[in-house]
Amino acid sequence: MEMAYNVTLNGPGPWGFRLQGGKDFNMPLTISRITPGSKAAQSQMNQGDLVVAIDGVNTDSMTHLEAQNKIKSASYNLSLTLQKKDLKIYIYIYFLVSFGILQTAPAPVHSYTPANTEPASRPPWVTDESFSQKFAPGKTTTTVTKNILPRASPLAPAIARGTIQRAERFPASNRTPLCGHCNSIIRGPFLVAMGRSWHPEEFNCAYCKTSLADMCFVEEQNSVYCERCYEQFFAPTCSRCHTKIMGEVMHALRQTWHTSCFVCAACKKPFGNSLFHMEDGEPYCEKDYIALFSTKCHGCDFPVEAGDKFIEALGHTWHDTCFICAVCHVNLEGQPFYSKKDKPLCKKHAHAINV
Repeated sequence: MEMAYNVTLNGPGPWGFRLQGGKDFNMPLTISRITPGSKAAQSQMNQGDLVVAIDGVNTDSMTHLEAQNKIKSASYNLSLTLQKKDLKIYIYIYFLVSFGILQTAPAPVHSYTPANTEPASRPPWVTDESFSQKFAPGKTTTTVTKNILPRASPLAPAIARGTIQRAERFPASNRTPLCGHCNSIIRGPFLVAMGRSWHPEEFNCAYCKTSLADMCFVEEQNSVYCERCYEQFFAPTCSRCHTKIMGEVMHALRQTWHTSCFVCAACKKPFGNSLFHMEDGEPYCEKDYIALFSTKCHGCDFPVEAGDKFIEALGHTWHDTCFICAVCHVNLEGQPFYSKKDKPLCKKHAHAINV
């Protein structure tokens, strides 16, 4: 029977573990890597455990990014409900591998539910009469899960909201413009702002009515405001420095940032409009993400990059096109396979001497 347990990591982050899966990948959220010496490594959590809840919120409907953001929002402590792997099937598979009947990889092993359900305490090879046939030699009893590494997230262009402006004064002249406020002809000195002309006495903050004739102002929703009122009522808050944003606003991870505050966690350089990756709740530029977190394919020794399809088998990661028989090079994705000296073999060459 699967065991659920709770883990609380003392903040702040980084927490030291990596997720895989999510609703958008049609895979449950699981712990895919734990950094040695990290807070996660010092807890009882294990690689491969299912993440049932994050800070009390069930993860069944969470996408990968939503789960990352939920973890990132935990600033003090991070509370996780985890579920250990079901060991019953693994015990039986291990029994088969001791006797050389079956070679498996660390891919998910799915339990079979018999038509006539008996008490859950009884193992499936007792309650399911067809269980032995499902795991008989020569049957495709193990399929290796193909995954797609999440692509980098694009950044929306920074929006020039809250730009501070100042009206320009013009003396009376033969020119008679219309006032942008009262739509009457201006006879005398006037102001020019936002491409329109104004009576000086009518160019005021829409909230506190302070004259903006000789003050800086900000345009918002077709009205003008003094800097103080705009900051109080309209300016978004930066998710990093928690101060109000005046000027360009960066939208990323469903939050707002100063363009200078949304930076790579490693090199501290602003992203601008570049792509970024999320790892342990922190954003990284493409270069640093590959250098710090990319996994090399065990077959070709090249990195498994964003968007690549990959397979986890024999304790290693492989490009889907690199998981092949070491003798005849036939692709083994979704096929029963054996191993020798840490190399995959097809059934035909399972007993090859020279590998």
